[in-house]
Amino acid sequence: MKQPTMNDDIKKYPIFIVAARKLKPAVGIENTDCYNHLFIHAHHFVRKTIRKNSPEFYAKVEHLQKLILMPAEMNYDIEGMSEKRFFEKWGMDIDKLVFNRHKWREGYYEVEKE
Repeated sequence: MKQPTMNDDIKKYPIFIVAARKLKPAVGIENTDCYNHLFIHAHHFVRKTIRKNSPEFYAKVEHLQKLILMPAEMNYDIEGMSEKRFFEKWGMDIDKLVFNRHKWREGYYEVEKE
């Protein structure tokens, strides 16, 4: 099965942007051309690897999926920093930016936390 492109996902999922250390709805994003020149990345909240490797589990959590526009450096830091260090640098809880199965099991995502 062909994996959806980022443009497919832009049409399907809500889009947010990191602004003032919070997630705010992004407007006017119709395709990747709308942000590629701004040195920001679009990041999948629920990782694409989950969608690809665990489609049954992804079906359970797809309602949580969103795309998050963020500085490229922040996107790189998500992959390599501890939660504590990420919070110290960016002032945001990493679990608001990347789906965490343990937090999901605890009910963390049942009500959007602000």
